[in-house]
Parts: sequence; structure tokens; C-alpha cells
Amino acid sequence: GMMSAVFKETMGIDLQLPFPRIAYDDAIDLYGTDKPELRFDMKMQDGSFLVDLGSFQAFKDACTAGGTVKALVVPGVAEAYSRKKIEELESTAKIYKAKGLGWTKVAGTQDAPLLEGGIAKFFAGKEAEVCTTLGAKPGDLLLFVADAKKKIACTALGAVRTRLGKDLNLCDPDQFAFAWIVDFPMFEWNEEENKWDTAHHMFTMPQEKYHATLESDPGSVKGDLYDLVLNGYELASGSIRIHDPDLQKRIFKIVGFDEVEGQKKFGFLTEAFKYGAPPHGGIAPGLDRLVMLMCKETSIKEVIAFPKNTFAQSPMDDCPSEVDPQQIEDLHLIIKKD
Repeated sequence: GMMSAVFKETMGIDLQLPFPRIAYDDAIDLYGTDKPELRFDMKMQDGSFLVDLGSFQAFKDACTAGGTVKALVVPGVAEAYSRKKIEELESTAKIYKAKGLGWTKVAGTQDAPLLEGGIAKFFAGKEAEVCTTLGAKPGDLLLFVADAKKKIACTALGAVRTRLGKDLNLCDPDQFAFAWIVDFPMFEWNEEENKWDTAHHMFTMPQEKYHATLESDPGSVKGDLYDLVLNGYELASGSIRIHDPDLQKRIFKIVGFDEVEGQKKFGFLTEAFKYGAPPHGGIAPGLDRLVMLMCKETSIKEVIAFPKNTFAQSPMDDCPSEVDPQQIEDLHLIIKKD
């Protein structure tokens, strides 16, 4: 539709339609992010089978606690990645709360593979089974993140995958890999406040098949949300909105608003819905980011007029600058100093 026309008219590029649709859960499971870089494959895999094959305690502890082991096969880079380079990858994983980054290298032959370095000793005698299950070949680097929380394991190893894509130049700069991310969770658990929060906002329409289980199983509810992603960036985000006042009140209660508070803060909205608000929704594209990607830049500062610097200052007009006292008086402002 719109993106196809824009790329055709401005760049002469025929985009492949329709764009792939990826469920949020699959995006997290395979790429570790809801804005996956799709210009290279290298999907993450489930490494939980390693618990039964080896004796690595960190893997067992994570799975026993209800978590998982995520695995990533990096083809043909075993010799190029020294321990120092792997430690740099581990630093990336730890930014996303991983406790560490397990690794080993595939050596030997296709018929008789060996594992060398890292956690190899914990899988002695099981090398062939490990490699066959993961589809690994001699010369490959195997990376693992295990955690009691599946999302941490996924996002941490996903960040490593994204970094590898850049470090190994796996992305074709002339390719534009679009995808729709759909089936986002409606709610997420707030551990600090011990309550459910909306994953996006309180006005998103839950998918109809979940309406009956909103209160009994909020964690499984999917919303009518959709993001358009391009080359690892969120390009546009949108949703179908609630137009039913009773449904809106149910959402308020799930996130902790009682009827009085809900009426006080959003009574104007639920009242308006009573007069027949039609089903409605939309999407908000980031035009600056779109232009940035079309120009093959990595920062929107390169494509917007008068960008701010890292100190949030505008070099063109020297803002922010000292305010004239008369302006403060005209606006009836009072400056309070600590």
C-alpha cells in the first residue's frame, strides 16, 4: 500500500508484498526483539534439550525454575572469535540482564563433530547430538543464554544476535526488510506493584476471542495492536481502539482503577462511548525514521532540520538560552530556586 508507493515513486524500488506477519511471541522467541532485523537469518533456537544431554548446572537451574535456554548458531566464525571477542558479546548480553553467555566452538568433521572451549566439557560424548539438533557444522560458534525468566534469555541473546549482524556485516545496505508484528500482549505483570499494567495503553481493543477471559487470565490476552518494522527499527505503531464503555471499564479495573477513580479520570470518555462511537483505529508512522532508513543513515539527526546535540541544545539558534525577565513576567511565571 502506502509504503510500496513511497518506495516505488521516490527510489524506484518494488517492495515484495505482502509484508510478512510475525506474532509478537514468535519475534521474541526467534529474534529476541519485537523489531527484528530480518536482512539476515540466524534465528535463535530452543536449547532446553541440553539440560538432559549434559551436566551444565546453569542450564539446569534456569529450566528447573521455569525458564529456558536459548541457543544461537553463528556460522563459520569459530576461528575469528577469540575469548576476548566472546567476552565483548557477553558484555552485550549482560546489559539485558543475562547472568552470562555460554559458548563453545564446533570442530572435527561433519560426521564426527567435536566441541572445543567454553562449556564443551559438560557435553563430552554428546557432541554429535548437540550439533545435529542445532544444525551446527565445524567452524561454527555456538552461543547460549539461560535464565529463569524466558524473556530475559530471549532479549539478551537477541541483543547479541543484533550485534553480530553489525559486526559481521550480515545486512545488505540496499535491502529493505519490512514486517508486521502482531498479536502483542495486552497486559504485563508489574512485580514492583504486584499488579497488572497494560503493555501499551488502556485504550487498546483486546482481541475478541479473549473478551471472556479478561479478568480470569489477563496474562494470555492479546491486543489488536500492530507495529510495522524495517531493518531492525520500529517504523510505525498502531492499534484498534476500544469503543464500548463497558469493555473500557473492565480494562480500568484490571489495571487497578476502581469505578470511582475510573470515572474521575476517564468518565468523559466512557460517557462519549455511550453515544455510538464507531469502531476505530489507526497507525502513526515515524516519518523522520523512514527518511533516515531510506537515506541509509543511522541517526535521524542526519535527516531533520536543526537537530539538537547530545546536550539537548540547538546550535543553530543557541537554545535553550537565558530568558528575558519581561517574558517571565508576561507569562506570569515564577522561578523558584532550590
